[in-house]
Amino acid sequence: MIITLLIPGIMPVTVAAAEDIPSEDDGNITILLPDLVIEDLFWNPVNPETGEQVTITATVKNQGDATSGATNLVFYSNGSQIGESSVPEIEAGNSEQISFLWISETESTVEISAKVDEKDSVEESSEDNNVKTAGSITFKKNRFPDLIIDTLEHPENPRPGKHQNVWISVKNQGTAASEKTTLTLYINGSAVNYWNVPRLSREESSYASYTWIPITEGSVEIKAVVDEGYLVDESNEENNEKTSTVTVAKEFIPDLIIEDIVPESAEGEVGKTLNLTLKVKNQGTSPSEEVRAKYYINGIAPTQDDIQIPALSEGEGADVIFSLVPDREGQMEVRAIIDSGTDVYESNEDNNQFTKIIDVKTILPDLIVESLSLNPEAPRIGDDITFTISIKNNGLRDSASSELKYYINGNNVTQTGKVSIPEIAIGETTKGTFHWVPEAEGNVNVRMVADDGNAIREDDETNNERTETVSISKQTIPNSEGSSGSSSSGSGSDSSSGSSSKSSSMGSGVSKEPAKNVEIKELDTRNIMSGYHVKYDFPKNVTCITYIEFDPQKTFKKTTATVEVLKGKSIFVKKQPPGRIYRQLNIWLGNKGAGLPASLKNSYTGFKVEKEWIKNNSVDESNITLLWYDSKWQPLSTKKTGEDKNYVYFRAKTPGYSSFAISEYTGEEGTVEGDEDGIQETLRSWNGDGKTILNSSAEREGDTGKKPMGMAKILLAISLPLFMILAEYFVLKKKI
Repeated sequence: MIITLLIPGIMPVTVAAAEDIPSEDDGNITILLPDLVIEDLFWNPVNPETGEQVTITATVKNQGDATSGATNLVFYSNGSQIGESSVPEIEAGNSEQISFLWISETESTVEISAKVDEKDSVEESSEDNNVKTAGSITFKKNRFPDLIIDTLEHPENPRPGKHQNVWISVKNQGTAASEKTTLTLYINGSAVNYWNVPRLSREESSYASYTWIPITEGSVEIKAVVDEGYLVDESNEENNEKTSTVTVAKEFIPDLIIEDIVPESAEGEVGKTLNLTLKVKNQGTSPSEEVRAKYYINGIAPTQDDIQIPALSEGEGADVIFSLVPDREGQMEVRAIIDSGTDVYESNEDNNQFTKIIDVKTILPDLIVESLSLNPEAPRIGDDITFTISIKNNGLRDSASSELKYYINGNNVTQTGKVSIPEIAIGETTKGTFHWVPEAEGNVNVRMVADDGNAIREDDETNNERTETVSISKQTIPNSEGSSGSSSSGSGSDSSSGSSSKSSSMGSGVSKEPAKNVEIKELDTRNIMSGYHVKYDFPKNVTCITYIEFDPQKTFKKTTATVEVLKGKSIFVKKQPPGRIYRQLNIWLGNKGAGLPASLKNSYTGFKVEKEWIKNNSVDESNITLLWYDSKWQPLSTKKTGEDKNYVYFRAKTPGYSSFAISEYTGEEGTVEGDEDGIQETLRSWNGDGKTILNSSAEREGDTGKKPMGMAKILLAISLPLFMILAEYFVLKKKI
């Protein structure tokens, strides 16, 4: 539709009207209106103080489609109007910030809100969105007065009967003025005067003075208190008084005392440096000079220097650090004496000492039996079982050497023994071994007790024991004779084949001592080369033999030395050794003659004897001798080499190795008549082709076994003539 407007004096205007604009007649007319909202409402400062001016700001936005007319904005506190501001015209989409200044005189928390167009003077598209609530303001009174006794002055050296002036100043160090209050002066707890204190502005002071006449000598307490009745509301109610102590005396001299000795920790430790604080004070009436203090530990003066004490004014104290090393456990007495040389003239020379008792704890080792292992793991009747024990030191100090005792019980068997345990460092573990050969099947209990004799003081004496159950089964592998004995027990005959396992567990096949007579044994292996010195050390240290050494005359290469400590007389000897016997034992050196006198020279054996046995049997150490058996008991040249806490150590020149005894020997006879060959001949026979073996009663076998070459000679003498006759017969037959 085209509309032409004709206005006089003005050029005609032609307007094209859109056909979709509704007319008043069609009922779809659209009216454009403003819409005022409070977009934001905030204040500054955020945490105002009571009586402080607050600026409350509202951001008013016109989110409508038309410009709004001027209107008003009302601010509320807890729903009550606190102020009103005008709002100008705001174009559609624009905003205006309207602020209002307000002061609250009371401490409170109030809710702040605002409403735009509160009088409904602007027609809006929505009349329900004109209010905004911003949250709460907490007004708190942060400014308070704070009254203190700023100064309390008096003469330094008042004398009895003389007028003394006391000066007092009260100051308001708070942030607000104080109201009127009172000031009180006390001497030795009694109020002697009161003053009125006027209203004080910030940092303002008030002054008062008092004339005092002391009557007697001694220490006097002077105290001033302001606002004792809490008339003024202050920021700090705990700082309204000041106290001073003065000494009234005719003569003024120092007096040094030790108030306390304070260790750095509740308990000391033996051998570890402990720091202590010596608290010193001059309680006299004049300064003291620099002096020294001595200290004593359990009544003994240490080698350290004296403690240097600085010069102290009257009433002044000092903390002086000194160190000492506790030398024993339990309670330690530390006594200090200040000015021990009376270098300073004091009013009291009898109060210069102080004694402190300090507990010194003991740091101890703690031995436990950590584990037990077996080899073989599934033992059978007749097996030579090696028990390996793991012992750990769980304590906080290294342990000394000790002994572990073991008990084997079950199947009508009871056996006990000891294992020597060396020193064990903190947290470290060591191992020990012992052997046992079971003779019956079933379960046995192996109980192990570390430090059985309580030779070592431990942190916990209740955790030294451990018990394990070991199951023994029947032997199912037949030996070379078809019996069911153990293949590793060392009993039975020694055939030339199929006996390697038997030999390895019995010291390379030499020993035929019945296992039931062996209390404990230890093995060590070395290469024996002619011309090179050899020493076996037996590192597990479980027997009384500590080492053997010699110069080999022949080469045997890898050779095992076996020490067997016996329960009784060896089967290889026919008579008990002479003297008071400490131990009977066998020492075997391989199975090829390495231990024979012809195979070695410069041979020595080291051994040890328990001091407890020597003491209990009243043994003369000079008579302790190593005896060697070879057709008779022979005393060997034995010398003492040393001793420790538990043992005396010896060294003996040794011709060869077989059966021995350690005895207190005084020349008794030990020869067995009729045993001319001796054990060395038996050892030689073990190395022959026939491998002759002693039986359980140690008797030699028949002559056939003993002299196999003699039998061969007889057979040769018989067979040779027969062979010659047969040979001649065949020759003659061929000629015919």
